[in-house]
Amino acid sequence: MAPGPEGIPQPFPQPLPQTYPQSYGQGGAFGGAGAFGTAFTPSAPSRAYASPRPESYPSADSVADIGSDPRDERDDDAPRGLLESRYEWIVGMMYSFTDERVVRVLIALFTAGMGVCATLEILFGFGARTQPALGIQIGCGVFAFTAALWWLVISWPRLWTLFVFVVLADIGIVAANLTADMPPEFAIGKTAFLAVLGLVAGIFLDRWMLATHMVLSAGGVTAIIGWKLFTTDVPVLGAMVVWVPVVALTIAIPVLLYTFVRAVRLDQN
Repeated sequence: MAPGPEGIPQPFPQPLPQTYPQSYGQGGAFGGAGAFGTAFTPSAPSRAYASPRPESYPSADSVADIGSDPRDERDDDAPRGLLESRYEWIVGMMYSFTDERVVRVLIALFTAGMGVCATLEILFGFGARTQPALGIQIGCGVFAFTAALWWLVISWPRLWTLFVFVVLADIGIVAANLTADMPPEFAIGKTAFLAVLGLVAGIFLDRWMLATHMVLSAGGVTAIIGWKLFTTDVPVLGAMVVWVPVVALTIAIPVLLYTFVRAVRLDQN
Protein backbone atom coordinates (compact mmCIF):
# COMPACT_ATOMS: atom_id res chain seq x y z
CA MET A 1 0.00 0.00 0.00
CA ALA A 2 1.41 3.44 -0.87
CA PRO A 3 0.98 6.23 1.74
CA GLY A 4 -1.47 8.94 0.79
CA PRO A 5 -0.94 12.64 1.08
CA GLU A 6 -2.16 12.63 4.65
CA GLY A 7 -0.59 9.33 5.64
CA ILE A 8 -3.63 7.28 4.75
CA PRO A 9 -2.69 4.26 2.74
CA GLN A 10 -4.17 4.23 -0.71
CA PRO A 11 -4.61 1.16 -2.93
CA PHE A 12 -2.49 0.77 -5.99
CA PRO A 13 -4.26 2.02 -9.05
CA GLN A 14 -5.94 -0.84 -10.85
CA PRO A 15 -5.12 -1.20 -14.52
CA LEU A 16 -7.92 -0.49 -16.89
CA PRO A 17 -9.50 -3.62 -18.35
CA GLN A 18 -8.05 -4.44 -21.71
CA THR A 19 -10.40 -5.73 -24.36
CA TYR A 20 -8.99 -8.48 -26.47
CA PRO A 21 -8.83 -7.78 -30.12
CA GLN A 22 -11.42 -9.37 -32.33
CA SER A 23 -8.69 -11.45 -33.84
CA TYR A 24 -8.40 -13.58 -30.69
CA GLY A 25 -8.19 -17.18 -31.59
CA GLN A 26 -7.94 -16.26 -35.25
CA GLY A 27 -4.30 -15.36 -35.62
CA GLY A 28 -0.91 -16.64 -34.67
CA ALA A 29 0.06 -20.23 -34.23
CA PHE A 30 -3.39 -21.26 -32.94
CA GLY A 31 -5.54 -19.04 -35.08
CA GLY A 32 -5.86 -17.57 -38.50
CA ALA A 33 -5.87 -20.19 -41.14
CA GLY A 34 -4.59 -22.78 -38.71
CA ALA A 35 -6.94 -25.72 -38.47
CA PHE A 36 -5.89 -26.40 -34.86
CA GLY A 37 -6.89 -22.94 -33.68
CA THR A 38 -10.12 -23.02 -35.57
CA ALA A 39 -11.05 -26.36 -34.11
CA PHE A 40 -10.34 -25.40 -30.50
CA THR A 41 -11.66 -21.83 -30.52
CA PRO A 42 -14.82 -21.77 -28.36
CA SER A 43 -16.67 -19.57 -30.79
CA ALA A 44 -15.58 -21.56 -33.80
CA PRO A 45 -18.39 -23.26 -35.69
CA SER A 46 -18.55 -27.00 -35.65
CA ARG A 47 -16.92 -28.84 -38.48
CA ALA A 48 -19.05 -29.54 -41.49
CA TYR A 49 -18.70 -33.01 -42.90
CA ALA A 50 -19.34 -33.76 -46.52
CA SER A 51 -22.36 -35.86 -47.28
CA PRO A 52 -21.57 -39.42 -48.27
CA ARG A 53 -21.24 -40.20 -51.93
CA PRO A 54 -24.45 -41.38 -53.50
CA GLU A 55 -24.74 -45.07 -54.13
CA SER A 56 -23.50 -45.99 -57.54
CA TYR A 57 -24.88 -48.82 -59.61
CA PRO A 58 -22.94 -50.98 -62.02
CA SER A 59 -23.39 -50.39 -65.67
CA ALA A 60 -25.17 -52.82 -67.97
CA ASP A 61 -21.78 -54.04 -69.22
CA SER A 62 -20.60 -55.03 -65.74
CA VAL A 63 -23.93 -56.67 -64.99
CA ALA A 64 -23.20 -59.30 -67.60
CA ASP A 65 -20.23 -60.40 -65.48
CA ILE A 66 -21.82 -60.40 -62.04
CA GLY A 67 -25.21 -61.69 -63.13
CA SER A 68 -27.66 -59.04 -61.92
CA ASP A 69 -28.21 -55.38 -61.24
CA PRO A 70 -29.13 -54.01 -57.77
CA ARG A 71 -31.98 -52.21 -59.50
CA ASP A 72 -33.27 -55.58 -60.65
CA GLU A 73 -36.21 -55.82 -58.29
CA ARG A 74 -37.15 -52.14 -58.50
CA ASP A 75 -37.45 -51.79 -62.25
CA ASP A 76 -40.56 -53.51 -63.55
CA ASP A 77 -40.00 -52.22 -67.07
CA ALA A 78 -36.42 -53.34 -67.42
CA PRO A 79 -34.47 -52.21 -70.49
CA ARG A 80 -33.55 -54.73 -73.13
CA GLY A 81 -29.90 -54.87 -72.03
CA LEU A 82 -30.90 -55.78 -68.48
CA LEU A 83 -33.26 -58.50 -69.71
CA GLU A 84 -30.42 -59.93 -71.78
CA SER A 85 -28.07 -59.89 -68.78
CA ARG A 86 -30.55 -61.82 -66.64
CA TYR A 87 -31.04 -64.33 -69.45
CA GLU A 88 -27.28 -64.77 -69.85
CA TRP A 89 -26.99 -65.43 -66.12
CA ILE A 90 -29.63 -68.19 -66.36
CA VAL A 91 -27.94 -69.72 -69.41
CA GLY A 92 -24.63 -69.60 -67.56
CA MET A 93 -26.18 -71.51 -64.67
CA MET A 94 -27.44 -74.11 -67.13
CA TYR A 95 -23.94 -74.48 -68.59
CA SER A 96 -22.55 -75.04 -65.08
CA PHE A 97 -24.99 -77.88 -64.34
CA THR A 98 -25.34 -79.72 -67.64
CA ASP A 99 -24.32 -79.84 -71.28
CA GLU A 100 -26.45 -77.42 -73.26
CA ARG A 101 -26.43 -79.83 -76.20
CA VAL A 102 -28.42 -82.30 -74.11
CA VAL A 103 -31.00 -79.61 -73.34
CA ARG A 104 -31.25 -78.65 -77.01
CA VAL A 105 -31.79 -82.28 -78.02
CA LEU A 106 -34.55 -82.68 -75.43
CA ILE A 107 -36.31 -79.55 -76.67
CA ALA A 108 -35.90 -80.75 -80.26
CA LEU A 109 -37.48 -84.12 -79.41
CA PHE A 110 -40.38 -82.42 -77.67
CA THR A 111 -40.89 -80.09 -80.64
CA ALA A 112 -40.71 -82.96 -83.12
CA GLY A 113 -43.33 -84.78 -81.06
CA MET A 114 -45.83 -82.06 -81.94
CA GLY A 115 -45.18 -82.69 -85.62
CA VAL A 116 -45.48 -86.45 -85.18
CA CYS A 117 -48.90 -86.05 -83.55
CA ALA A 118 -50.15 -83.82 -86.37
CA THR A 119 -48.86 -86.29 -88.97
CA LEU A 120 -50.47 -89.31 -87.29
CA GLU A 121 -53.77 -87.47 -87.01
CA ILE A 122 -53.82 -86.82 -90.75
CA LEU A 123 -52.70 -90.35 -91.67
CA PHE A 124 -55.23 -92.14 -89.43
CA GLY A 125 -58.32 -90.16 -90.33
CA PHE A 126 -58.32 -87.47 -87.65
CA GLY A 127 -57.31 -84.68 -89.99
CA ALA A 128 -59.31 -81.52 -90.57
CA ARG A 129 -62.45 -81.81 -92.70
CA THR A 130 -61.98 -78.59 -94.67
CA GLN A 131 -59.12 -77.55 -96.90
CA PRO A 132 -58.21 -74.35 -94.98
CA ALA A 133 -58.23 -76.20 -91.67
CA LEU A 134 -56.20 -79.04 -93.17
CA GLY A 135 -53.68 -76.51 -94.45
CA ILE A 136 -53.35 -75.07 -90.93
CA GLN A 137 -52.85 -78.54 -89.50
CA ILE A 138 -50.17 -79.39 -92.06
CA GLY A 139 -48.49 -76.02 -91.48
CA CYS A 140 -48.33 -76.70 -87.74
CA GLY A 141 -46.66 -80.04 -88.41
CA VAL A 142 -44.14 -78.48 -90.78
CA PHE A 143 -43.33 -75.80 -88.21
CA ALA A 144 -42.77 -78.44 -85.53
CA PHE A 145 -40.32 -80.46 -87.63
CA THR A 146 -38.53 -77.31 -88.82
CA ALA A 147 -38.18 -76.00 -85.26
CA ALA A 148 -36.87 -79.38 -84.09
CA LEU A 149 -34.19 -79.32 -86.79
CA TRP A 150 -33.38 -75.72 -85.88
CA TRP A 151 -32.74 -76.70 -82.26
CA LEU A 152 -30.33 -79.40 -83.40
CA VAL A 153 -28.17 -77.28 -85.69
CA ILE A 154 -27.91 -73.95 -83.85
CA SER A 155 -26.08 -72.89 -80.73
CA TRP A 156 -28.16 -71.75 -77.77
CA PRO A 157 -30.52 -68.96 -78.96
CA ARG A 158 -30.75 -65.41 -77.71
CA LEU A 159 -33.56 -64.30 -75.40
CA TRP A 160 -35.83 -62.76 -78.02
CA THR A 161 -35.36 -65.68 -80.40
CA LEU A 162 -36.37 -68.10 -77.67
CA PHE A 163 -39.39 -65.95 -76.85
CA VAL A 164 -40.53 -66.03 -80.48
CA PHE A 165 -40.15 -69.82 -80.51
CA VAL A 166 -42.31 -70.17 -77.37
CA VAL A 167 -45.05 -67.93 -78.78
CA LEU A 168 -45.11 -69.73 -82.13
CA ALA A 169 -45.13 -73.11 -80.39
CA ASP A 170 -48.08 -72.00 -78.24
CA ILE A 171 -50.02 -70.93 -81.31
CA GLY A 172 -49.06 -74.08 -83.23
CA ILE A 173 -50.17 -76.45 -80.45
CA VAL A 174 -53.53 -74.75 -80.07
CA ALA A 175 -54.14 -74.38 -83.82
CA ALA A 176 -53.29 -78.02 -84.57
CA ASN A 177 -55.58 -79.12 -81.77
CA LEU A 178 -58.53 -76.99 -82.84
CA THR A 179 -58.36 -78.01 -86.50
CA ALA A 180 -58.01 -81.76 -85.89
CA ASP A 181 -61.18 -83.83 -85.97
CA MET A 182 -60.55 -86.07 -82.98
CA PRO A 183 -62.36 -87.21 -79.82
CA PRO A 184 -62.32 -84.84 -76.83
CA GLU A 185 -60.05 -87.07 -74.75
CA PHE A 186 -57.40 -86.98 -77.48
CA ALA A 187 -57.61 -83.22 -77.70
CA ILE A 188 -57.23 -82.83 -73.93
CA GLY A 189 -54.24 -85.16 -73.95
CA LYS A 190 -52.44 -83.02 -76.53
CA THR A 191 -52.65 -79.98 -74.25
CA ALA A 192 -49.82 -81.60 -72.25
CA PHE A 193 -47.50 -80.06 -74.84
CA LEU A 194 -48.35 -76.66 -73.35
CA ALA A 195 -47.27 -77.82 -69.90
CA VAL A 196 -43.96 -79.11 -71.28
CA LEU A 197 -43.42 -75.83 -73.09
CA GLY A 198 -44.02 -74.10 -69.76
CA LEU A 199 -40.85 -75.75 -68.44
CA VAL A 200 -38.78 -73.85 -70.99
CA ALA A 201 -40.70 -70.61 -70.49
CA GLY A 202 -40.54 -70.72 -66.69
CA ILE A 203 -36.77 -71.19 -66.58
CA PHE A 204 -35.52 -68.88 -69.31
CA LEU A 205 -38.09 -66.15 -69.98
CA ASP A 206 -38.60 -62.90 -68.09
CA ARG A 207 -41.81 -62.04 -66.26
CA TRP A 208 -43.80 -60.32 -69.02
CA MET A 209 -42.67 -62.90 -71.58
CA LEU A 210 -43.74 -65.63 -69.18
CA ALA A 211 -47.08 -63.87 -68.70
CA THR A 212 -47.56 -63.87 -72.49
CA HIS A 213 -46.98 -67.63 -72.61
CA MET A 214 -49.41 -68.24 -69.75
CA VAL A 215 -52.14 -66.16 -71.39
CA LEU A 216 -51.70 -68.04 -74.67
CA SER A 217 -51.61 -71.47 -73.03
CA ALA A 218 -54.51 -70.92 -70.62
CA GLY A 219 -56.55 -69.24 -73.36
CA GLY A 220 -55.71 -72.08 -75.74
CA VAL A 221 -56.84 -74.76 -73.28
CA THR A 222 -60.05 -72.82 -72.68
CA ALA A 223 -60.67 -72.51 -76.43
CA ILE A 224 -60.02 -76.23 -77.04
CA ILE A 225 -62.34 -77.42 -74.27
CA GLY A 226 -64.97 -74.85 -75.19
CA TRP A 227 -64.86 -75.92 -78.84
CA LYS A 228 -65.28 -79.59 -77.91
CA LEU A 229 -68.09 -78.66 -75.57
CA PHE A 230 -69.81 -76.85 -78.45
CA THR A 231 -69.24 -79.46 -81.18
CA THR A 232 -69.60 -82.72 -79.21
CA ASP A 233 -71.85 -84.12 -76.52
CA VAL A 234 -69.39 -83.52 -73.68
CA PRO A 235 -71.29 -82.64 -70.47
CA VAL A 236 -70.65 -79.24 -68.98
CA LEU A 237 -69.65 -80.66 -65.62
CA GLY A 238 -67.16 -83.01 -67.25
CA ALA A 239 -65.66 -80.14 -69.24
CA MET A 240 -65.27 -78.03 -66.09
CA VAL A 241 -63.69 -80.90 -64.16
CA VAL A 242 -61.10 -81.29 -66.92
CA TRP A 243 -60.59 -77.58 -67.60
CA VAL A 244 -59.68 -76.54 -64.03
CA PRO A 245 -56.72 -78.91 -63.43
CA VAL A 246 -55.35 -78.54 -66.96
CA VAL A 247 -55.31 -74.74 -66.77
CA ALA A 248 -53.84 -74.90 -63.27
CA LEU A 249 -51.09 -77.19 -64.56
CA THR A 250 -50.17 -74.98 -67.51
CA ILE A 251 -49.93 -71.94 -65.21
CA ALA A 252 -48.42 -73.46 -62.07
CA ILE A 253 -45.41 -75.16 -63.70
CA PRO A 254 -43.87 -72.04 -65.31
CA VAL A 255 -44.71 -69.83 -62.32
CA LEU A 256 -43.03 -72.19 -59.85
CA LEU A 257 -39.95 -72.54 -62.04
CA TYR A 258 -39.70 -68.78 -62.56
CA THR A 259 -39.99 -68.18 -58.81
CA PHE A 260 -37.29 -70.74 -58.08
CA VAL A 261 -34.85 -69.33 -60.65
CA ARG A 262 -35.48 -65.78 -59.44
CA ALA A 263 -34.84 -66.79 -55.82
CA VAL A 264 -31.55 -68.46 -56.76
CA ARG A 265 -30.47 -65.41 -58.76
CA LEU A 266 -31.19 -63.05 -55.85
CA ASP A 267 -29.38 -65.37 -53.44
CA GLN A 268 -26.30 -65.43 -55.67
CA ASN A 269 -26.21 -61.64 -55.69
